[in-house]
Amino acid sequence: MKLKDKILLGYSLSLALVVLVEIWGINSLRPLGKASEAILQENYNSILAAENTIDAIERQDSAILLFLLENSSRGRQQFRQNQIKFLKWLGRAEGNVTITGEAEIIADIEATYREYLKAFSQLQRDNSPTTEDYYQTILPLFDQIRDRCTKLRIINQETMEAASANAQEVSSQAILSMSL
Repeated sequence: MKLKDKILLGYSLSLALVVLVEIWGINSLRPLGKASEAILQENYNSILAAENTIDAIERQDSAILLFLLENSSRGRQQFRQNQIKFLKWLGRAEGNVTITGEAEIIADIEATYREYLKAFSQLQRDNSPTTEDYYQTILPLFDQIRDRCTKLRIINQETMEAASANAQEVSSQAILSMSL
């Protein structure tokens, strides 16, 4: 075998090895990208649901105050509209449970929300409801629901950040192993 053929064979083997490592690297990183995208999307959907439940419960609370301030029909109407929104987004959160503890938070939100609805029904049945009735019965329930929805958002944000950091670390390790 001539020297020229030996050099050509050596370069060919080196090139084949580089191509093989590149193919291995691409195949290793592709599933990582898809997995992290799925995790981030799931957590983003839960964050969006939590944000919208917070918005809906705050609007319902405003509707109750409107009801108490002598515009009862408009207050009831706004309450019902936002009740539908709240339940829609809570259902989406319930259908997207991906984190330990998330189901318990959602169950707690549901239970407290049922109490909130009962309290508003009772307030509507009273002959002359006052803001004091609101402060004693409805406001504490509202605060609990909003706090739980905020907690739901926070645990999803933290999980999303952790998943992103983990994906970056795995990616860095894959790049390092490919470089070696």
